Amino acid sequence: MSIPRVIIVIASSLDGRIAFPGGGESHLGSEEDKRMLNQHLSMVDATIFGLGTLIAHQSTYLIKNLYGNDEVTLSKKQPISIVASNSKKFNSNWEYFRQPIRRWLISSSKVDNSSNNDFEKQLFFEDSWSKTLISLKKQGINDLALLGGAKLINSFIKEDLITDIKITIIPQIIGGKYTWIPQEETNEIFNLKRLWEIKSIKNLMNNEIHIHYKKI
Repeated sequence: MSIPRVIIVIASSLDGRIAFPGGGESHLGSEEDKRMLNQHLSMVDATIFGLGTLIAHQSTYLIKNLYGNDEVTLSKKQPISIVASNSKKFNSNWEYFRQPIRRWLISSSKVDNSSNNDFEKQLFFEDSWSKTLISLKKQGINDLALLGGAKLINSFIKEDLITDIKITIIPQIIGGKYTWIPQEETNEIFNLKRLWEIKSIKNLMNNEIHIHYKKI
């Protein structure tokens, strides 16, 4: 059984940081990077991120219709937003739960975390992400954008499930602990033989570079 195409969409500093040392909500990229994000997310069936990302932002990015005269309207078609979490720490006052999107939850807990009806659907994590992605494929998800956080990205990478990486490099050195792949406690190398080819490179404003890598 095939699985969805999984695309990491991320903005990172030169030293691999995706947020400032203080944490919290942040978007490192420029307005042009945000337009790239808008374009990428308009091409997927669903997005997925972990609870930490939701707590930091308390919302998700909404696809917009961008017109040449600077007019902006909200797109009627939004990807399904999937949260991967075993926690019940959802706050119904977050903007996320007022946004005009379909919300799904993936959890390995057999307890119904969606009893408050904040989530339209709950799917169970089936021992591995490869098995869980098969379930998502059966639900009609063919293209999935992985938006973070680092632990979730790491879990997908360890199972070699990433098909594309769309990354904007921000010409800053930030420091701190918020890297897009967490540090391992061991020195084991994984996926060293996995090769990636460049599909496109685009120069953005503020000396940013957007690179699309595809798994070979």
